[in-house]
Amino acid sequence: MILYHAGPQWVHVFEALVNRAVLAKALHEQHGFTQCMLYEPFGAGRGAVIAKRGHMVVMALGAENGTEWYAVAPSKELQDLIWSFSKGFAGQWSALELKVITGYDDWKSLLAMAGHQFSEVVGVVQRTIDGPTHADPAEPALDPFYGNALEVPADYLYSLSGEEIAECVH
Repeated sequence: MILYHAGPQWVHVFEALVNRAVLAKALHEQHGFTQCMLYEPFGAGRGAVIAKRGHMVVMALGAENGTEWYAVAPSKELQDLIWSFSKGFAGQWSALELKVITGYDDWKSLLAMAGHQFSEVVGVVQRTIDGPTHADPAEPALDPFYGNALEVPADYLYSLSGEEIAECVH
């Protein structure tokens, strides 16, 4: 397994029978990812970026006999910040630097955003690899609500006798 400096909890590896060009195109067309031109932000042989969304990248790790391996991880810049935070060097980054790099000026918001984006992108990539035959069933449509949200049906309310109240006291 290829490790990145933010740590193993910030990488998710997939094994798939889907070609990287097909996966990149599907992520772009169906889920709004930006297709990338196979640049290697972590160095040669550590994954070539095929798609990006937010601060997360989807990388092609390799292929053999029709099987391909992909990884989802934070971008190089976000990995640097996560590493700094986890190693006790968070103080080296000013609020302005955090804001410029990520759009957030505090660590709590930045890490919450990173966790949310990471889990979301992992889920989207998994569903895309699984394809439409394994897609989640559509949620049933709910009937529109036309009443007052504070209304309670008249037959819902009833008076309690002394017996029920006594049972609740015990």
